[in-house]
Amino acid sequence: MWRSRAVIAMLVDEIAGLGPVGPDTQEIDELLSRAGRRAKLVVAVDCLAILILFLFREKTRPFLPVNQTIETIFTFGILAVAGHAGFRYAQLDRLRAIRRLCGELIERSEN
Repeated sequence: MWRSRAVIAMLVDEIAGLGPVGPDTQEIDELLSRAGRRAKLVVAVDCLAILILFLFREKTRPFLPVNQTIETIFTFGILAVAGHAGFRYAQLDRLRAIRRLCGELIERSEN
């Protein structure tokens, strides 16, 4: 037998990683919305950090040097922030998919 509430709870708890939820659909929707807003905020802050770092870097030196200089550390820092932004964007995409799937499951269970 198909148990929509159990599947929704598993999606939110296990796949989205947002913790156990109750049967209230409004609570689930709000929890997914807050997580999505947090992910968007982190992606925006990461992109802003990359932009600021590029604006204030010394432009006389190359961006991808092969020797051990401060520019090498700068390059690895940019790559780390960009990797984190990509991770959070993928998390945002996963949260959107879970929210859409939960909405479809709630719609099916009401019919």
